[in-house]
Amino acid sequence: MAKQKKERKKSTFWKDFKAFISRGNIVDLAVAVVVGAAFTAIVNSVVNDIIKPLIALLVGGDFSELVVVLRPETLNEAGEVVTEAILLNYGNLIMAILTFLIDAFVIFTAIRIVRNAQRILKEGAEALKEKLAKGEDAAQAVEEASAAAEAPAAEEAAAPAEPPKPTTEELLAEIRDLLKEDAALRNAASEQKTDGQSQ
Repeated sequence: MAKQKKERKKSTFWKDFKAFISRGNIVDLAVAVVVGAAFTAIVNSVVNDIIKPLIALLVGGDFSELVVVLRPETLNEAGEVVTEAILLNYGNLIMAILTFLIDAFVIFTAIRIVRNAQRILKEGAEALKEKLAKGEDAAQAVEEASAAAEAPAAEEAAAPAEPPKPTTEELLAEIRDLLKEDAALRNAASEQKTDGQSQ
């Protein structure tokens, strides 16, 4: 019973540890540490191999030589150092500040480039989505228009054929015939009237 509990705890511990190690944040942190170490070597090289010599040329010596002597060293008769000098090494402070500023500038530039690239990619993706959406809307509109065009044709095919409409000449001939019949009826009516009166 106790062994089963220990095995369960052990397996849970290792599962939790595995989950912790395989998290994205831990992997990102490990990559950041490795890249940061390589980046530090680059920045140190820029400072030590390029900036320090230029400043040493302007100052007239190495930065490590820029010191203020607070108490000079004391020597005995044999030339051995009895008490060491107390120095204020402001040259090293200047180099540390320069290194910090260079690090901060390079990191700021890298982050700015990455953010701009991400923003450009995001805007491009949104524009592409809009184009695809517009393309789908256009395709849908074309389909609806073709369906609307096919609907009247289908209705016409389904509806019974209407008789052809008479032409203008046929209508005029029909009106003429009706007028003739009307005139003939009036004449016949007036003749009957006159016959009835004469009797």
